[in-house]
Amino acid sequence: MAALPRPGMRWLLFSASGRLSRQTYAWALLFWTAVFAVPVSAAVSAGDDTSALAAAGLGFLLTIAASVWSIAVMSIKRLHDAGLPGILVAVLLIPAASLLMLIAIMVWPSVKGPNDHGPCPDRPGY
Repeated sequence: MAALPRPGMRWLLFSASGRLSRQTYAWALLFWTAVFAVPVSAAVSAGDDTSALAAAGLGFLLTIAASVWSIAVMSIKRLHDAGLPGILVAVLLIPAASLLMLIAIMVWPSVKGPNDHGPCPDRPGY
């Protein structure tokens, strides 16, 4: 069995080790949706100001860079929690299947009890 990862925001958003519950996965995806709203709203409110529009575009690109890695590793942890191989995260790269895969990852039930990737994340104190 894998060592228990130290929970925290850095582990949640940027580490591929351990397991992630459905509820935490959904909240983390909602977090990235809110983060994306910031540069999008800045771009919309920029109007004809090219410097503000350029800054919003840079913010959008930086957000994409961070979120692509984060969503991939969170999905790997969620797949580990469901007892599925992490390589299935590659389906997220297929445009027509990515939304369906995100939904499937979100609703697929967790494996009860510990597995090769750690204890069940739904237990108290995890």
